[in-house]
Amino acid sequence: MGAGFASGRECWQFFGVFGTKGYAGAAASTVCFVLLACMLTFIARSKGTADLGRLICPVESRPAYELIGWVLAAIYYSMIIAMTAAGGSLLNQQFGISKGVGGAIIALLCIFTVLGDFERVSKIFRLMVPVLFVVGIATILLTIRADFPQSGPVEGFTPGRMSPNWPVSALVFMAYNTTGMIAMAGNSAINAKDKRNAYAGAIAGTLCLGALTILLLRALLCDMQFSSELDLPMLGFAGRLSPVLAIIYAVILYGAVYSTGASTYYGFSTKLKDSRYKKWIITGGAVIGFLLGLTGFKRLVEFLYPAQGYIGIVFILLIIINFIRELIKPSAKTEN
Repeated sequence: MGAGFASGRECWQFFGVFGTKGYAGAAASTVCFVLLACMLTFIARSKGTADLGRLICPVESRPAYELIGWVLAAIYYSMIIAMTAAGGSLLNQQFGISKGVGGAIIALLCIFTVLGDFERVSKIFRLMVPVLFVVGIATILLTIRADFPQSGPVEGFTPGRMSPNWPVSALVFMAYNTTGMIAMAGNSAINAKDKRNAYAGAIAGTLCLGALTILLLRALLCDMQFSSELDLPMLGFAGRLSPVLAIIYAVILYGAVYSTGASTYYGFSTKLKDSRYKKWIITGGAVIGFLLGLTGFKRLVEFLYPAQGYIGIVFILLIIINFIRELIKPSAKTEN
């Protein structure tokens, strides 16, 4: 449950704008997630590796692996743009603080984390995610139970230009999230104690993601006008449920924004060669990301996330080809 998901903005942009048709999109993306996770599990176990290049690319090619690594690094870098924007929107929406201040804090925290002891800080992230999960699920269920009345129209909302209808939106949502799932799927497959557990984990994980998406969509559709207007609709619903819950949700979500930004920016930094200029590149990159993030979180979700999704579609096509190649190998049929 990343910061984009927990904010509700991502789910609204990809599914909520289509009203009840969004359920079809969420269900379709879930089916695709399950199939893709199983393909990645098969490839990882067949090749005996969780290397991103070998999971994605159907041919043995070091230049191709390097290209894939840099594309993923670019995607990781783009998240510092989105997360500084999300941090700015959060403090502005909840506390009325300037978006520039909220975004600058996230940028500075990410710089200090990546330049410092990331492993030590990552322990805090691992503790934060379960708390976000519990608070997020509780807020979603309480919102559904409250069943707030609609404050405006229930149709006619404008979809994003890069995701104009629910089938395309479902594909882009699935492809966008795939870029973050590949490494986890590969490592889970390799570290599973046997084939049965590997596939059970892949299926259970993706089905849970689908169920959470549908639950979140149900909450957002309780008041569609309200969800449409806010950068962070679930934070808004938390405020309608309880001022105390809103503060708790804001604190936890801000921490999630920070952890998402820092961890993905760290992923980008690993592609940089060690030199005396590396720390300046990391610092300058975060500053540039912050400035780009001032365009606003809603706009970034509308354009940046789908752009990542279209890149993800290319990765998915390569994964499918890779899966077919491994499937027809005689040695793959016995173990996988």
